[in-house]
Order: sequence, then C-alpha cells, then structure tokens
Amino acid sequence: MMVNKVQVQKNFGQSAATYDDYAIVQKEMAKVLLAKIKSTGRCFQTILEIGCGTGFFTELLAREYPKALITVLDIAPEMIDMAKEKLSGFSNISYLIADGEKLQIGEESLVASAFDLIVSNVVFQWFTNYAKAFTQYYVLLNTGGYLIFSTLGAGTFKELYSCLNNSSRVKTQQELSCSEGHPNKESFIESKSLQEHLINTGFKFIGVEEVTKQEYFNSCREFLRAIKKIGANNYLAGKLGEQGMGSGIFPLIKSYDSMFSNEQGVFATYQCLFGWGQRDI
Repeated sequence: MMVNKVQVQKNFGQSAATYDDYAIVQKEMAKVLLAKIKSTGRCFQTILEIGCGTGFFTELLAREYPKALITVLDIAPEMIDMAKEKLSGFSNISYLIADGEKLQIGEESLVASAFDLIVSNVVFQWFTNYAKAFTQYYVLLNTGGYLIFSTLGAGTFKELYSCLNNSSRVKTQQELSCSEGHPNKESFIESKSLQEHLINTGFKFIGVEEVTKQEYFNSCREFLRAIKKIGANNYLAGKLGEQGMGSGIFPLIKSYDSMFSNEQGVFATYQCLFGWGQRDI
C-alpha cells in the first residue's frame, strides 16, 4: 500500500505547532521506548533517530546519553525547526531533513557503520517498505549496534475501521486509499510480519512486544480532530476539516459515539509495537 509522502510531509509540517499538545499516546510510547534502550546496558556513543518530530523523544535521549553524538532527521522541515528550538540547549545534536525510508547513505553524516544505535518512535507506520528501510539501517549500524523502535500495529483504530465497514455513507475501506497521506488499516503491520522483516534483514537477538492502549475522548469528533492535530490526517479527518462536519460524515460519528464509549468516554485503541534487533557481532 503506497503512502503519499508529499502529503505526509505537508500534514506533519502543518501540525508542528500543535503536535505536543495532542500526542498523548506517542509520548507514553517514547518513555517505554527509552526504557527498552536503557535495558541493553550499553553506553551509546553515536545515535540516529528516524522521525524526530518536535524533539520530545530526542530530548529524552539527549538527557540519558549526554556524551553521545545524536543525529536526528524528519521529513517535515517545520518539525526540524521545532526540534531545533526545543533542543537549543544541547550541543551534541545534528539535524537532517530526510525521508527515513529513503536515506542517502554516504552523504552528510549517514555513512556505513556510523551508529551504535538507531531509534524511532511511532514513525514506521508511515513506511511502505519495511524490508528496504531495515536493510538501510543494518548498513548504517556498526557491528553489535542496535535498532530499537516503536510503531503502530494492525489493531490500531479498530473501532474506526469497524464504523467504516458498517457505514452506508462511506465507500469501502479499500477505496479510502493513502492518497490523502494517511495509513489505512492495511498499512498497520502485524507483529509477526515485523519480526520476519527483522530476521530476513539479518538482525540477531530480535524481539517484538505488543502493548494495547486506549485513549479517551469526549466524542468521535474530538478523536478525529486530535488525529489531525498530530498530523496523522486520515481521509475522514481531512473531510471533516474541508466540509465543516458535513452530513456525509455524521452517520459514522453517530455510530462511533454509540458503539465505542463507556463511563470514561469515547475510546480509540492503539496497538503499540516495540521492536528491537542487533547487528550481528
């Protein structure tokens, strides 16, 4: 399933100023990811972060590894600008504007065997070719280096996809393509497939851990608005903005509110995947 990277870049660029206020689950995942990294017991000296966003996770890394040389990249220039502002007090961080799925190895600081650690927090769900990306990271790691990351799995937003399937006003799920720059259900990876990609790339001592989280909102409209505020615009969120909550979306919102709520509010599920592997020693 193809993802329109131009649209992804635009969406995240437009959401740079609001991302931190709405990225609740992403911040929780960042803290878990840091714990996974610390559990290796390694004192990493060279680190590459794929998809730094506003720099929330980067700051956690920089504080944990103050002597490390950290290179961060993001597809959206606006996100890089936000990260630079947030991390202005750190002198050990360098920045690149780049697509983490299509790295130019050999250019700038991206040279083979350059990094002890490659990390990424909630980014890979925007990728179309995990195998190609992991192969690039394997080349960039030095011997014994680690790839440690989080991403979203196939159970993510299962409530929304249930409503899409049941809605008589919205076309079939297959027709909700990635032309708007969003991941649809087919692009959220199964944990087994993720593990297979790591194995096939050549990583050793691999693992994939699943954690299910639910985020609560006052309504489905609030949920869709939150998605847009973090740049993860799906088809419906885009249409809500364009049409001012148009009647074509209303049946889906009504269905979601009635089917997926409890005493805590309307909920959305995230299947959080944490993966790791080591380049062969």
